Amino acid sequence: MRFSESGALKVGKNLIVSDIHLGILGFPDFSLLERILDVYYRSSAERLVLNGDIKHRLGRAELKSVERFIRELDEHVSELILIKGNHDGLIDEIADVYDYYEDGKLCVTHGHKEVKQAEGCRTLIVAHAHPAVFIQDVVGGIKERAWMIHESGNRKCVVMPAFNELCSSTAVNVEKPAGFVFDRIKEFDVFTISGYYFGKVRF
Repeated sequence: MRFSESGALKVGKNLIVSDIHLGILGFPDFSLLERILDVYYRSSAERLVLNGDIKHRLGRAELKSVERFIRELDEHVSELILIKGNHDGLIDEIADVYDYYEDGKLCVTHGHKEVKQAEGCRTLIVAHAHPAVFIQDVVGGIKERAWMIHESGNRKCVVMPAFNELCSSTAVNVEKPAGFVFDRIKEFDVFTISGYYFGKVRF
């Protein structure tokens, strides 16, 4: 398992990217495409998994730009898997999307709703929460995107940061984030996106 400062995660032959939110600026920011492909090429992954919230707005407004985004990604990667997030309404009209992806004992799902496949996997990867940590300073403080990791025996759960740094985030050292895993798992080790170990958080 390899963590990237970009917010992407390499697990085996899979590169996982979560919470792109294309259109969050009010227009499709295709620099996100270049950033994803840059990480993909450098990772030597054989499969790209987009773990939900590919689009930002819920309606039809972004479907054409998202369709183009997906098509261009598909032209450059060996295999593309799309997982549906809570922002991805109507996306199944333009692409094949799934509630989860399994590769052996690995299960990837967006995290806004529980899937039964998550129960039996050894490594569970979720997103949705947009985790960050609040770092206080003399003028207030800043939020920095973060990874959350829980290990128990031979099982592991990883909560990914949003790939798009413009997304709003939840400071997990201040409040409980959204997602089904936080009803099941009450303690996580937290690392800033740059790899600094922040400590444990408990809910």
